[in-house]
Amino acid sequence: MRWIPFVILLYLGAVVQSTIAPLIEIKTIRPDLLIILAVYYALLAPRYDAMLACWCIGFLIDLTSIGYASHSNVGVHAVGLGAAGILIVGLRDYTIQDSPFTQMLYCFAAKLFVASIMILHMVYIVDIQDVAVRFLNVGFWEAVYTGLLAPYLFWSLKKLRGTLGLGSPRRLRMG
Repeated sequence: MRWIPFVILLYLGAVVQSTIAPLIEIKTIRPDLLIILAVYYALLAPRYDAMLACWCIGFLIDLTSIGYASHSNVGVHAVGLGAAGILIVGLRDYTIQDSPFTQMLYCFAAKLFVASIMILHMVYIVDIQDVAVRFLNVGFWEAVYTGLLAPYLFWSLKKLRGTLGLGSPRRLRMG
């Protein structure tokens, strides 16, 4: 994996997430394009590089998002996306990585997992349980939206595999 193209792609992803994603939101539900980037690296990068890339993407999400109730949330996305990256890296050898269904499923699950951790952190800090159900509903629909966009972004990122230093995906192991 090449780290300089990763940093450039991460910067471009943050710019697109903050400028383009609000334009394609549907009733305050917007896709999380950086989650798709994290899942892309978790599926294709070498094991330890993939986990570090997921953590870095989560840390960038933390740095570019706002806090709530005068508390910072730096580290929540990093831990959540790092844990999701560990799970995806552990499961990727048992799935077909080029399948759009696999890409949608992993992106949906990663977004829902990170949103759940964020909601638990928010409930702990703010101590408002009645808002958690509303935020979980929004997180679910954002996960659906992110999962539906995943194959399209994976297709465009597939063109950059050589530049990013990512080899061809490994196939499903039998036995």
